[in-house]
Amino acid sequence: MARGADLPRDEARRDGPVRRAFRVAVLGVTLLFVVAALAISCALVVYTAYSHDLQNGVFALLLAVLSAQIAINWFLWKDEEE
Repeated sequence: MARGADLPRDEARRDGPVRRAFRVAVLGVTLLFVVAALAISCALVVYTAYSHDLQNGVFALLLAVLSAQIAINWFLWKDEEE
């Protein structure tokens, strides 16, 4: 057997309390950014619709779609971490 090749371990790697707290902090901060992006993009869509600004409305809709995609990716990333 090669030197660098290790057999797979059956025991699960347990995370310490510092690592777990860091993971929760990172998830919390990224969640704040995701929620802020969703709120701003939705407000921009509502504002452009209210002011009948069709030129900027396409940009607002694109930003809202991208923000929704970011939110979906955040939930998938959070589930992957667990």
